[in-house]
Amino acid sequence: MARIQRETDTAAAREAVVGGLSAYNAAIVGARNSQPFALSLRDDADVIVGGLIGELKWEWLHIDLLWIDEAHRGKGHGEALVDMAEKAARDHGARGVYLSTMSLQAPDFYPKLGYRQCGLMEDYPVAGHRIHHFAKAL
Repeated sequence: MARIQRETDTAAAREAVVGGLSAYNAAIVGARNSQPFALSLRDDADVIVGGLIGELKWEWLHIDLLWIDEAHRGKGHGEALVDMAEKAARDHGARGVYLSTMSLQAPDFYPKLGYRQCGLMEDYPVAGHRIHHFAKAL
């Protein structure tokens, strides 16, 4: 018999779920071979004014976050960060890149770099906005 309950120790619940799901996935597609990935854009004072955060896993790069400070936008830094991330992904043996961005962020940026939209969810994070999902084969 099994029962469902809301957990107060979310860390322990997460650990159990991730462990079980990871074991299941590994049995089918192999080890996740996960590597955190980060690139930064620094100004002359060595302050981080932008960057890209992601994870290399299986045969893919997941770009989780991309941010450029407003004072440094429009100068090609975003394209350069994505390009560098794609090169690292290829070196890792990745076959593609995937990411999500909200309508209030940069949904028009990624198609210019060869990404295709592969999903769209309305009213996220709030009514009137959307989250766009993109992928690109390497």
